[in-house]
Parts: sequence; structure tokens; C-alpha cells
Amino acid sequence: MIRTHDAIVLKPTPFADGGLVVSFLTDQGERLTGLVRGAKKPTAKWVAAFEPLSLVRASLFGKEQSEIRRVTRCELRHSPLTLGHLECGLVIACLADLLDRIAKEGMEDPRLFRLICSCSTALSARPDRAFSILAYAEHWLLHCMGLLPNPRACGNCGRKDAPFAILGEKGWCCSACTPADESESLPIGAKEYLNRMRTAKAEEAPDANESYASRAVTQLLRGRLLSEIGHLKSYDILFRVGGVM
Repeated sequence: MIRTHDAIVLKPTPFADGGLVVSFLTDQGERLTGLVRGAKKPTAKWVAAFEPLSLVRASLFGKEQSEIRRVTRCELRHSPLTLGHLECGLVIACLADLLDRIAKEGMEDPRLFRLICSCSTALSARPDRAFSILAYAEHWLLHCMGLLPNPRACGNCGRKDAPFAILGEKGWCCSACTPADESESLPIGAKEYLNRMRTAKAEEAPDANESYASRAVTQLLRGRLLSEIGHLKSYDILFRVGGVM
């Protein structure tokens, strides 16, 4: 059985005899894995199609329950890679690793595909905003996973006019009903930054480094996401090379 999808390349892993085992995120938000024989050979016709976050049209052959199918065709539609742009390359690696860990075989969530497509397009158009696009993706991935409450009102008392103090078990809790130590409380502007993130498109994502509030929220959400999905080497490199926390 051959299934053909629009898909995002997530993680290409070297295999025997110049092959690759490639994980894809399909347009339905399902993770599929395919074997590409001879992909790394000099004469390979598809080698450029298997860079992380590339949008491709891929055909995979195999039984429905097979864990690994054989890639019979792969056409590159779009790539976010920008030559010589370090920050963009680091963010592409992080996003690919995140989706490779979050997306599941046999489970569909089209929101994941729409999110990563919009981020890939935004990275191509604005590689200088790569870190802000990563923060945008982390925010929406937490939302897709059901781990990020709506920031419009306090999850404890329901007030909409007070600044947020903490992110707790009841969601975003405001300073009016949740006293918090100044060193632990979210800074003024955190609520406004969250609402801007929620209403912006990926290419218009607010600057994650524009203020103390944006940096604090980005660090909080990133920590929450990584604590949920586990350690990723791409983030180690991001923190070490990119100077991002």
C-alpha cells in the first residue's frame, strides 16, 4: 500500500549503505517513519529533500501497521534553510526535535502541521527573528498538548484586569488573589506579552528578547515544555552556541 502526503521532514537518521531513516509529520499531524535507500550517495536524486523542516510531497510504501515504510518518492516543495545564518539553523534543529518527540504514530493532530508550516515559512522570510519564532512555536506546542491555559483571565478568581503573578495548578493566577514573592512573581507585562503571542501570526511573533517580561515568560514556557518531553540535544547546542536561556 502506498500513501502519499504533504509532509514536514523532522529527523533524518543515517542508515546502512548510505540510506536514511526519516521521520515525517504528515498534513494530518501524524508522525510516520520511512526508509530511504541510498539517500546519501552522490548520485541520489532526493538528498536535498531530507533536511529538517523541509516541506515535501512524499510517497511511502508499506503495510498500515508497519513501523517503518519505504519512501518511494519525495519532492521538495519548500525549505527554511538560510545559508550562513547560525540562529536559524539552531532553531530549525530544535523545532524538528520537538515535533519528532511530540507527534505520534497513529495519532493525528493537524494543528501540529499547520504550526510547523507557518514557522518554517516565517523562518525563511525572517531568519533574523529565529529565536522569537522558536518562542512562538513553544507557546503553541504547549497549547496543543493541553498544558497552557488561556491568558485572558486569572484561573483562580477570574479577574481580567490584574497582572499575572504565577503559572500554577489553576492556570495563570493574578497578583490580586495570589500573593507571590517579588523574586518569584512574573514581571509586569507578562500578561500583555502572552496575549500578543496568542493573537500574532508566526512571522509577526513578538520579540522574545524585547523586555524582561518577554524573557521571563519565554524561559518559563520553555522550561515547562522541556520538563514534559525530556532532554533534547538540540537545545543543549542552542543554549551553548546561541547564548539562549
